[in-house]
Amino acid sequence: MAQDKIKILIASVGSLVGQNILDALEFPEFNRRNLVHITGTNSISLTANNFRCDECYLVPPTASEEYPETMCEIIKKTEPDLILCARDADTYANKLLKIKDNTLPGKLPYGSLQSVDCALDKWKSYLFCKKYQLPFAESIIKREQIENNDLEEFINSFGYPVIAKPIQGFASKGVYFVGDWKDAVHFYDQDEYMLQEYLGNPDDVRNYLTSLEGPKPLFTEIPGVSHHTCHVPISPDGSIGEIFVLKNHHNFGAVTKLQRVHHPELEELANRFAEAFIEEGGFGPLSIQFRPDKNGVQKAQEMNLRTTGSTYPRLMMGQDEIGTIINWMLPSVHFPVYKRPKPGYDAVILKSLYSYQLIEDDIYDLERTGYWCQG
Repeated sequence: MAQDKIKILIASVGSLVGQNILDALEFPEFNRRNLVHITGTNSISLTANNFRCDECYLVPPTASEEYPETMCEIIKKTEPDLILCARDADTYANKLLKIKDNTLPGKLPYGSLQSVDCALDKWKSYLFCKKYQLPFAESIIKREQIENNDLEEFINSFGYPVIAKPIQGFASKGVYFVGDWKDAVHFYDQDEYMLQEYLGNPDDVRNYLTSLEGPKPLFTEIPGVSHHTCHVPISPDGSIGEIFVLKNHHNFGAVTKLQRVHHPELEELANRFAEAFIEEGGFGPLSIQFRPDKNGVQKAQEMNLRTTGSTYPRLMMGQDEIGTIINWMLPSVHFPVYKRPKPGYDAVILKSLYSYQLIEDDIYDLERTGYWCQG
């Protein structure tokens, strides 16, 4: 294998996370793209990342009934050495495929199905943290009768605003601020939603919501919003690597500035989260988002068990997530790993979008046949 290209399949390659995986392999200062053969899968044809792969397959949406059979056929045909998933839903779906058929080729850098499910399902994330006495934003859903599962008590305890979010959402899609009882009941009655305490200064959100009561601006944001993310590599043997803490600065709802910081409190918390995941049979690239509640107590608001939208910026700061994962799963390869010449605490990364020129015939071929390849 050391002499051949490593075959990597990236599920949902068209996403921001898929872009980060490709960017990490094509980093100009440490380009390793020629060492790998990339097969991508995506449910959307008009995405630039599709055409950065060596070959790409158009697949049904991950939640569809057709997805498992389609992915099995692609995995058998392409025989990847490693499968990387760009969304939590892909991680769970492909982990399930491997459990049902352990002869499928391609190693997955993710642990037990229950640990993967804890990252995908935000209600299970909450229950996971309760089980291990880890700080997590207090949450409530209607469809499960548990202690203190009472909406009025929940609102009285935390006040407005609260957050309504899809239990299996991603990329902040479908997330709402809830500022009154009517809206709280509306989301509480929906099985696919959960309500969560707002982490941060509630006055900032109240002022924001008040500003929307009159004429609606075209663009708006809550000023000064940021959060911290702890990135924790957990190897298949259960060892915990260096914990990497990022401060994520927001502008108009998007993270535009990433800064590595030294934060002992969060590093200790992240280590506890990692130990809990290991207890559940989990491993892989764990990330936990933290924000302080209204009393200044750091709590997690979300967890992921996959590469993220900061995989490439963190590479430039010195954490080579992709190289580390490849060497975990394929130790005989001895894949080169990037080492930054000096510690990354002085580094600030400004995030931006890339522009790509696509050939219309390539898009047409992918849509017509469901397959595209270089050359």
